[in-house]
Amino acid sequence: MRWIPAGLAIVTILGPAMGMAQTTTTTTNVFDVTDTNHDGKISAEEYRARMVEVFFLLDRNKDGFLVKEEIPGVSDAAFRAADKNGDGKLSLEEYLDARMADFNTADKAHKGFLTREDTAGQ
Repeated sequence: MRWIPAGLAIVTILGPAMGMAQTTTTTTNVFDVTDTNHDGKISAEEYRARMVEVFFLLDRNKDGFLVKEEIPGVSDAAFRAADKNGDGKLSLEEYLDARMADFNTADKAHKGFLTREDTAGQ
């Protein structure tokens, strides 16, 4: 699905608008926002926690589900692939399953974490 950069960017854009302090710098780097322990790597746990935040930021009507219109830039095919039960909406579990599959795809060396190089240009 290749949503990694989009998901990280969404948090950076929506986070401050939703009153969430992301960093103390004027320019927010999406990698640094997700790398909460600042070790230069995004672990699966850090990524998953960020994607939970993204899910709830995107859920504009706060119904606990995401419809395609609530996810900027997602293709019809990617949305359908994530919508495992075919009900036209993504539960938190469906969303996280799709996002963690993206994490695993980006982790080509199977290190269990992503580096800046793993996420560059995607």
